[in-house]
Amino acid sequence: MGSSNTTFKKRTLRGASLGYIAGLIFFLINLSWLHHIHLAACTLLPAFLALYFAIWGAFAATIGRPSFVDSRETDNSLNSKKLFSSPSIESLRCAFLNGSAWCGLEWLRGWFLTGFPWNGLGVGLKNDLVMIQIVDLIGVTGLSFVIVFCSSICTSLILRITREIKTSKLRAHPDFAVGIIFITSVFIYGTNRLTKEKENHIEVSGLLVQGGINQIEKWDANAAQKIYKRYWDLTAPYLNLENANFDLVVWPESSLPYSLHDKETQTYLNKILSIDDFELVLGLNENIPQEGIYNSIVVLRKNTSTAKTYRKIHLVPFGEYVPLRSALPFLEKLASNAIGVDFTPGKKTDPIKMTLPEPYSVIPLVCFEDTFGNLARKFIKNEPQLIVNVTNDGWFGKSAASEQHLANAMFRCIELRRPMIRSANTGISCIIDSTGNLHDRWASTPGGKRIIYGDTEKNTFVTDSLPELIRIPKNPKQTLYARIGDSFSILLGAISLIAVIAPICRKIFGFRT
Repeated sequence: MGSSNTTFKKRTLRGASLGYIAGLIFFLINLSWLHHIHLAACTLLPAFLALYFAIWGAFAATIGRPSFVDSRETDNSLNSKKLFSSPSIESLRCAFLNGSAWCGLEWLRGWFLTGFPWNGLGVGLKNDLVMIQIVDLIGVTGLSFVIVFCSSICTSLILRITREIKTSKLRAHPDFAVGIIFITSVFIYGTNRLTKEKENHIEVSGLLVQGGINQIEKWDANAAQKIYKRYWDLTAPYLNLENANFDLVVWPESSLPYSLHDKETQTYLNKILSIDDFELVLGLNENIPQEGIYNSIVVLRKNTSTAKTYRKIHLVPFGEYVPLRSALPFLEKLASNAIGVDFTPGKKTDPIKMTLPEPYSVIPLVCFEDTFGNLARKFIKNEPQLIVNVTNDGWFGKSAASEQHLANAMFRCIELRRPMIRSANTGISCIIDSTGNLHDRWASTPGGKRIIYGDTEKNTFVTDSLPELIRIPKNPKQTLYARIGDSFSILLGAISLIAVIAPICRKIFGFRT
């Protein structure tokens, strides 16, 4: 008994150590761009996030460890009467538990302490449109279960085949067949979703604007006129084109230096709006006396008196507010005193009603909010909808952050089956359809990606405008994910937690196994 406990502890420690090291390396590389904000951010955050990998490593090394790893038993030979031999069942059991634990921990990472769902395992499949269509059922977090489940089966298969080579005995591996059937099912589902017949669409003539304002200049009063001119030059010439007839113009997060209620801002916007009849969606701050400062999305038509707003709900810790500022003053110093006044979070999750060229609604997401599927789904209605994301990735310099941000955001389109238009100050401004595709699948002639790049691809520090037709499904259905959110991931996490607690209860209360 004592030897068994010692072995269990050693495996737990070893699994946790290897998991932590792997997680630390993963996040140090993936979040290296945080050094543009603060050196502590690119070290302390990865050090914390690596704990999730450590927990999974400890789980996989103990509860998720197949019993045949410690024995010389493999599957029964092909002439066995049993279709599913004990090692195959054990392989499937551990694959399920390991996938469940990873899935549950990934959900926890996206929820605990306001959440940081950035670059989950499923995001790694962003370029495989067929295999990621299933996220409209289980979410991108649930997709990680598919990956870990199948990887776990393959790992145990390699171990057993290695042993079989030594004994020169042919074995059957039904668990591998289960894995193949699982992957094939995901593939068939994805293919079916991508080859659906053409839907009826609302065709919105849109103008996507990327200002490319240097981060240092954004809040500099001396640069205000330069910023005003920049957005005028990127917008007015298109609106003045003969037969232009734009329905929608989108500017990025915090596009102008002053608040929505500032007189100079209103005069400027009214001048833009007088050029033609269109709807302008832009990111602006709202400074409401006795209430707070909001990071908002504003929709305008004809003049600023028509303003409809969405106030950002999920604020970025140490970016838009300092957590526990009064109780723990040292946290303000950690943020380098860069945040003078905290932003106030919004509360409403009502989509914004649009009118041109016909009624539809906008799902508004500001910056980092497009990485939270459970937030985006709260805006879903049974009506034509377009996700509008305004962002400013200028904080992160010339790094992988913009590509990563887009990779995370595109999954909202598939989860909810709603197209998206993204306007970035610096970053990646683009249009994504409801399958996660950057191309216009319904265009009469194939075109390139609907994305703003500079003189070379991947150059996101660019100033430009992109006129494009946006197709919004007229009768979109609510996906399973839109209805139940991350329930799949939560359920799997609960199952893995029970797998941890059950042996402890048996030991404490003497339950028989």
